Amino acid sequence: MPKKREVWQLGKQNNMNKICKEVLTREFDPNTGEVFRQHKKQQFVASKFDPAKGYLWRSRDGVKSFFDIPFPEAMSMIDRGRMATLSKHMWGDTNMLGYRGFGRIKPYDIDGIGRLVDLNPKQAELFVRRMQKYTVIKCVPVPFGDKTELQYYVNPLYYFKGPRLSGNLYELFHEEMEKYVPEWVRIAFSKSDES
Repeated sequence: MPKKREVWQLGKQNNMNKICKEVLTREFDPNTGEVFRQHKKQQFVASKFDPAKGYLWRSRDGVKSFFDIPFPEAMSMIDRGRMATLSKHMWGDTNMLGYRGFGRIKPYDIDGIGRLVDLNPKQAELFVRRMQKYTVIKCVPVPFGDKTELQYYVNPLYYFKGPRLSGNLYELFHEEMEKYVPEWVRIAFSKSDES
């Protein structure tokens, strides 16, 4: 069976501040290397800098916040600011509040969360409890060796890190996400749980 391989080449900027991208697709036999078919296609993509629009700035480590999903009504502006600060401390694309420590990923405990948002331990405990009440944060007890570790996850409706919503994160916040996620996604997650 022939295999396909795409070769991308970026051309020069044209006067529309776009870059011409040429995609060369080859179908070839992986055993012999014989090329069966070759197709060249041109596309125009936005350049990294446009004098009228500015710099196309995409961060791999950014956090998404969705404009059409309101914060809980009772959540104060101060707590929203604290959550914005905490969103910068979500690990990888898990939405867990954590950091790399002692050769592994460690979750922030309540004291650690308090230090991140400048609260003493008692204030931090009240803040986390409030965020749990509003389902902005959920605590998950995870057995780790002979101890149980508490991991705090941020609801992806409010702050989301990563390109894809994982099944684990969806399962953790599925009740809150019910009215915001399309039905076909809910069905797809439920089918993946069965297998």
